[in-house]
Amino acid sequence: MSDLSVDLNADPATLVDALGSLSESQTETVLRGPSGDAVLDELFARMRDSFQPEKAKGEDALVQFVLNGGPGGATRVYVLAVRGAACELTVDPPGGTAPGGGRTVTITTDRVRLVRVVTGQANAAKLYLTRKIKIDGDLKFGGQVVSWFGVPSEN
Repeated sequence: MSDLSVDLNADPATLVDALGSLSESQTETVLRGPSGDAVLDELFARMRDSFQPEKAKGEDALVQFVLNGGPGGATRVYVLAVRGAACELTVDPPGGTAPGGGRTVTITTDRVRLVRVVTGQANAAKLYLTRKIKIDGDLKFGGQVVSWFGVPSEN
């Protein structure tokens, strides 16, 4: 797929479905473009909807994703709050991050890097070691938490 074949006017669900097959440059074009926030909103809604409570084992946890690199350099915050078998999503909570409760981990990175990790195109551990992903909180717990969510395709 060339950069010219990315339809930036496609609906967010279609763009999320395509993320796994896009190059890094194409992913950047999508996420920094006018529909970038809507694409991330759809991606995180899918993560929420694919929460696997059996992996969380009754944890009470707050997983915050602070994603920079948006249009005009904007930062967007996504919070997945896990309580028992339920998962709730909050986008851009007042104050920038959600209040703690239970275990909290904050993952800070560029939106393109996060998408590449979620779609299996980049290694989170390598990005952490090269300081391209920052994890505040319990590192071991942070690594486990991400595995609680999938990103199912709408195909």
